[in-house]
Amino acid sequence: MTASLIAGLLDKYPQLRPYLQKICDRCRRRATLSGTMKLVRADRKIIAGLQEFFGLAPLTISANGEVRISFDRFFQGMAPGTREEWINALHLALGLTRENYAADQARLEDTTARIRKRLEIAYPDLPGLAQAVGGSDRLGRLVADSGENIQQELFQAAEVIRFLKQNSEPVTFSELGARFCRDSKALRDTELVKMIASWLEILDEEQGASWQEQTVWGRYHVVRDRLTVSATVCGPLLYEKNGKVYDWIYQLWQAGEPATLSWQNITGIEKMYQTGVVAEKFPLVTCENEAPFGRLVREGHPAVLLYTCGFPNDAVLTIYRLLAPEAANRLHWGDSDLAGLRIAAILHKAYPLQLWRCDLKSLQAHKSRLLPLLSSQKQQISDFLSRNPDFPFAAELKFTRENGWLEQENLREKGGEK
Repeated sequence: MTASLIAGLLDKYPQLRPYLQKICDRCRRRATLSGTMKLVRADRKIIAGLQEFFGLAPLTISANGEVRISFDRFFQGMAPGTREEWINALHLALGLTRENYAADQARLEDTTARIRKRLEIAYPDLPGLAQAVGGSDRLGRLVADSGENIQQELFQAAEVIRFLKQNSEPVTFSELGARFCRDSKALRDTELVKMIASWLEILDEEQGASWQEQTVWGRYHVVRDRLTVSATVCGPLLYEKNGKVYDWIYQLWQAGEPATLSWQNITGIEKMYQTGVVAEKFPLVTCENEAPFGRLVREGHPAVLLYTCGFPNDAVLTIYRLLAPEAANRLHWGDSDLAGLRIAAILHKAYPLQLWRCDLKSLQAHKSRLLPLLSSQKQQISDFLSRNPDFPFAAELKFTRENGWLEQENLREKGGEK
């Protein structure tokens, strides 16, 4: 496409000029055009102009009208050298001078180095920036796209991370965004929140973070909605809070029902214990999945039952730490796959427990009911064990790798197993 053809299209669609200038800005920063670029949330007329200019194949238009262009698709199949000719023609048609790449690249590298140095000085306790954003090249591209404006986001990310490193209470993405970015939506599925997650993972790896933890957000108590941070328990329990004794969990237990405590309920509880009205001292049984937990409740199993809902959240762990020291025994029933045994290990770290119905003896007794693992899952277990020789349930995990895993729902009870 020649400069005169581009100029003709600009005469027809003058509203495209700022978007084509934006493409030239990208070319200036990166020396050429490749990859994908977000252009605009456009109206129909602008989209029609872009389609006539670039064709349909390179353009992607979202439901809300956001337009992205793939330069690789646009230049695909063109003769060698055509890309540079098109770029030069675009600059000429817009009346722009194509800047010297070497000089521009030197400025880019200098800006990137300055930003990294500022971060290193301000946050010596938070290394790993380049890896967090996808390597030095990726950091350079971020600087190329946003200039020194990217520094603000990097400093915001560092402030969020520094806060999370010392935080022990549930906090929402909206609260973090409002506090550190002055925008409650800034950390809702954005590039910034992805960068923070990557940075945390790198820091955890460098500092030898425990294998016993779950997702990065779970490790740092970040939730989408604090109201979802709850724990469900069933047993003859009382708890003390603000100088009062509460017995509603016990009353629900008498009716054969579990109780769900919100984080607001749990905050401030000083003690939780079994009422003296029930003479038998019950064990504490933690249960990974909902159906087996419900079955234990319906059966009136003689235990204090705590539902972990998969990996335990802050509420579950708080209740577990309150109950575990006073329990007659601490047992965990869950799946015997890698995730299930890691759940058991998280609880074991908080207060030691024993496996129940998923221990090595139970697994051996249920060999005919084991579910096969994929070769990739077996390799994952091998890799995990090699990295974590201190894993407390290594025997069960090795058995699972060699024989398959026992799902809670596949357990065959014998004579009312307890």
